[in-house]
Amino acid sequence: MCSCPSFEKTLHYVSPAHGGWGVIRVAATMPESYMLFVAPFACGRHGALGGILHNVKNQVSYLFIDESDIVSGNYEHLVPDAVEELLQSLPKRPKVMMIFVSCLDDLLGTDHDALNAELSALCPDIRFVTCHMNPFKQDTKIPPMVGLQRSLFSILEKSADRKKQINMVGNNASVSSGCELFSLLGAQGWKINHIGTAETLDEFLGFSSSRLNLVLSPSASLSSRIMDEKLGIPFLNAYPTYDIDEIEETYREIERRLGISLGDFSGYKNRAASAIKNAAETIGSYPVVIDYQAVRKPFTLANVLFDAGFNVKMIAVDAVPEFEKAACEKILSKIPGLKIIDALHHDSVKFEHVDEECLSIGFSVGYLTKSKHVVDLMEDETLYGFYGIERLMEMLVDAYEHENSADDLIIKAGIVV
Repeated sequence: MCSCPSFEKTLHYVSPAHGGWGVIRVAATMPESYMLFVAPFACGRHGALGGILHNVKNQVSYLFIDESDIVSGNYEHLVPDAVEELLQSLPKRPKVMMIFVSCLDDLLGTDHDALNAELSALCPDIRFVTCHMNPFKQDTKIPPMVGLQRSLFSILEKSADRKKQINMVGNNASVSSGCELFSLLGAQGWKINHIGTAETLDEFLGFSSSRLNLVLSPSASLSSRIMDEKLGIPFLNAYPTYDIDEIEETYREIERRLGISLGDFSGYKNRAASAIKNAAETIGSYPVVIDYQAVRKPFTLANVLFDAGFNVKMIAVDAVPEFEKAACEKILSKIPGLKIIDALHHDSVKFEHVDEECLSIGFSVGYLTKSKHVVDLMEDETLYGFYGIERLMEMLVDAYEHENSADDLIIKAGIVV
């Protein structure tokens, strides 16, 4: 029987630390693109603030619709005129236009295929993509970020070419070039692609010629399956991990999939092991808490830290995904009294852990504990492989030795509730 906790479906407490990459910021990674939000005024507020905070407001415009447009069913007929007016005002004509609709549209049942066909006929030089901003689908099979990843990669077309390149998909921020995988693959003549580093649409469209999609987040699970079926690009689930053995296993699987040898990477392994040991010696018995928004595999990280001698006291999550259940059971067998809390439960607002000193890995649990030592990390940003271990350990030591607050980091991260 699984000993992992299950959380009741109840009212959520969404703290100022919840979130990170909103739909606008993710969509803005598409090169040579523009976004048109078609929504009521209230729905546009969140996205507009996000666009301002993340310096992408010049890629977004709004077509606000009112009650009469909704009741009459006329609002979708306003879109072609709005697109024409928008294109006349833009300094540079985009090559991709993403039409965002709100949850209201899911209730109205707009025929977006027909709408996009009409828009394509008006502007044949522009690719039109429908995107949904529908937070009420968070608990469905296709939550907002999964749907958005599907929309972004839907413009890729099947290619007969197969080049020596792979795509990293699902990670919003591109992995740092300091990661050894870039040099290991580069030495064999291979290139790693990411949407966030593509400067032109043609460069992004060239991702269709890749031989493997390396999936770094569950949000890209659907899009990677679709690309496998329609584009013939196989995928490998390889979420960021800070477990040395798991990283080596991933690299060996990449070798098998590509039919290559990455060579000797024992030096990277030894440096990662030394980094963990040094951080453990520096931080000692000071309590450590882990936030699921900081790392995609918090239970795996908890095992790594505990085995190295860290004092792991608490993990804050919203669920235990299938790929983390084994790690969850393992850490509970090692620390039977380990606190595992539901970061979104409405009781979180009581701040029961506010007086507990800790080193917090992530904003959300840092906010709940009011920790003075918070690791500035969201969704494993830029971290991967043995490099990721080294960098994370540096971040742990830095947060331990210097005081900061979750409140300051929330502002710096540009999170909009």
